[in-house]
Amino acid sequence: MIANAESIEIETASKSKVSILMIHGFTGSVASIAPWVKTMAAFGFSVSAPLLPGHGTSWQQLNKTKWSDWFNCVEQEFKKLRGQSNQVFVAGFSMGGSLALRLAQIYGKDIAGLILINPSIEDKRLIQRFVPLLQFFLPRSSRSARKNGTDVAAPNPPKHSYGVIPLKALASLQKLWKLVQANLYLINQPIMIGISPQDHVVNPNSKITLLSHINSVKIKSVEFANSYHNVALDYDLEKLCIETREFINANLN
Repeated sequence: MIANAESIEIETASKSKVSILMIHGFTGSVASIAPWVKTMAAFGFSVSAPLLPGHGTSWQQLNKTKWSDWFNCVEQEFKKLRGQSNQVFVAGFSMGGSLALRLAQIYGKDIAGLILINPSIEDKRLIQRFVPLLQFFLPRSSRSARKNGTDVAAPNPPKHSYGVIPLKALASLQKLWKLVQANLYLINQPIMIGISPQDHVVNPNSKITLLSHINSVKIKSVEFANSYHNVALDYDLEKLCIETREFINANLN
């Protein structure tokens, strides 16, 4: 079990309550976005950051889940927030960006805006083509690929994700990518896209594909030049939180 991996839910007492559903990434946990989540709550927003199925425990458990399990978790939490809030924004980090986009494709105007940080919606590297086959040829006990460590520029980040990539779960994530890409034209909500130029995890093509196919009129781009992939644990945390607050305040009804 990864320390501090569990879900975070903080509700404010504001009458004009604005809620943020905050979604962590693939192989990660709520620990990977916790500083961002808690700061947004300190700003006065109600926040909910669910721990996705198969995450925060062991990579073997993640291999027992698929993208629909992760999405169902996010969808249930969104419905709960929608029932108790005046407006709901959805924030997604990495794979959480794909889940946020899928939610927006289905629920449309029920989502006030999207905040996507280094969103992952595709990976065209050659090795990705072999993932659906590799998961069947490797022994069950080793159906994973080693990662190159945590992608955080700041020293000594807390453990927040698995040290390997479960291949069966990754093959399911690829199916989510395809579904999200095919329906990007449905995205017309205000959107903030945060990108780290030195991201060593998500291919920059994800941002290019995203901006080329969405129909949002209000688009805010933010660059996190001092951070790697995981901005919420990195040098640009303060900038991330301030930019998120400004984006939400600019799109309140």
